[in-house]
Amino acid sequence: MLTEEQILEIIELWRKKTRLPLKKRLIVKEIKASINKEVIDLVGVRRSGKSSELFLLIQELKLKDDDYLYINFEEPLFIGNYSVSLLENIWQVFKQNYNPSGKPYIFLDEIQYIEGWEQWVRKIRDLELAHVFVTGSSAKLLSKEFGTKLTGRHKTFQVFPLSFKSFLAFKGVKEQDISSKKLMVKNKQTILKHFKEFLVKGGFPEITITKNQDLLKEYFDDILYKDIVSRYEIRDVKSLKRLAVFCLTNITKKFSYNTIKKLYGQSLESTKAYLSFLEEAFLIFQAPFFSYSLKTQENHQRKIFAIDNGLRNAVSFRFSKDKGKLAENLVFVELKRKNKEIFYWAGKNEVDFVVKNKDNKLIAINVTYSQEIDKKELKGLFEFKENYKQKVKETILLTKNIEKTEKGVKFIPLWKWLLKGNL
Repeated sequence: MLTEEQILEIIELWRKKTRLPLKKRLIVKEIKASINKEVIDLVGVRRSGKSSELFLLIQELKLKDDDYLYINFEEPLFIGNYSVSLLENIWQVFKQNYNPSGKPYIFLDEIQYIEGWEQWVRKIRDLELAHVFVTGSSAKLLSKEFGTKLTGRHKTFQVFPLSFKSFLAFKGVKEQDISSKKLMVKNKQTILKHFKEFLVKGGFPEITITKNQDLLKEYFDDILYKDIVSRYEIRDVKSLKRLAVFCLTNITKKFSYNTIKKLYGQSLESTKAYLSFLEEAFLIFQAPFFSYSLKTQENHQRKIFAIDNGLRNAVSFRFSKDKGKLAENLVFVELKRKNKEIFYWAGKNEVDFVVKNKDNKLIAINVTYSQEIDKKELKGLFEFKENYKQKVKETILLTKNIEKTEKGVKFIPLWKWLLKGNL
C-alpha cells in the first residue's frame, strides 16, 4: 500500500507534465464540447496521443491545481498495487490535500490496469462528485459490456495517430492555409511534400516531431508485451509476434483463419484468439466482405489493415515500397477515424471499400496510386453499382493526382480527399 506522501509526490510529478506546452489537435474541441454528466473515455492504440489530449484539455479549461486530479496508471510505483482501493486512496488524498471547492475534474489515464474500475467511476459519476475522464489502450473499453457497467452514460472518443490535417498542422501548415481551393493550389507543393512523408512514415505524434523512426519498433514491442502478453498471460510470445508481423506485412490482403492456422501450425482457437488480441490492442483491423447476408459475410475471407503506415513499415517484411498498399491502408484508417462500418466487395472485379452513409445508401471506393489508372479499378466500381443499383449513392476512385468525374465516378486525389473528404 502506498503512503499518502508517495501518492502526493506522484500527483505533483504528473501535474507538472500536464502543464508542458503541446501541439494542438482537432479532437480537443469535440471533447470540450461534450463535457456534461457523462463519463468521457478516450481509447486508442498506445502512443497515439491520448495523454496529450488530456493535457491539452486541462490547459484549454484553464484548470487550477485544486480543480483537477490527473493520474497515469503506468506509474511504476503502482505495480503490485492495482486495485479499486488504490483508486479510492488516491481520490481521498487528493480531496484532503487540495480541498477542491467546486466539482473537480478527474483524469484517469490507462485505466485498464485497475480491475473493477467501472464500478468506482460509476459511483463518482452517479453521485456527481466529479467530472470523469478515462483513457485506455484496449478496444474492450468500446464493448457493450463496458457500456452496460456505466449504464450507457458515457461518451467515447477513439484516438488515432495523427490525421493528415493534424500532421500538416504539426509541420506548420495552418488550417487557414488549406481552407479554400485557392489556398490549396497555392500551397500544393508543400502539401504534397508532406503527404509523401505521411504516406510512408505515418502519423504517431512523437515520431512526427522527432523523426526518430526507431521508436516505432519500441511502440510495437510495448503493444505486444504490455497490452497483450501481460494482460492475457500469453506463453507462446514467439507465435504471437510472428503473427503480428505477418499481419502488418500483408496489409490490404485477404486471409482466412484456416490459411494462417496451416501457415504457422497453430490451432484454430489460438489463431482466432491471437488475432482478436492484436485487434483489441488497435494494432490491426479486419474488414469483412460486404453482403446483406451475415452468413455470406462469414463464408468469405477478411482483409487486414494496420493502425499506422509508419509502424507497419518499421516491423514488416517488405520487398518493395508498397505505395499502393500504403495508400489503401491510409484510406481504411481515415474511414475508421470517421467511425464508418467498413467492408470490401469482390465479384469478377473488386471494390476496396464499401461504406454506408447516414441515409443507409452505399458508397463504393477504390484506391490507386500509380500514374496510369488500371481499367479493373473502374470495372470493380461499375460491377458493384450494377449489382446493387439503387442502393449505391456514390462511386469514388482515389488517385495519385487525377481529378475529374467520368461515367458517374468521382476521381479525387488521395491527399485532397484526406483533407476534405466527407461521406
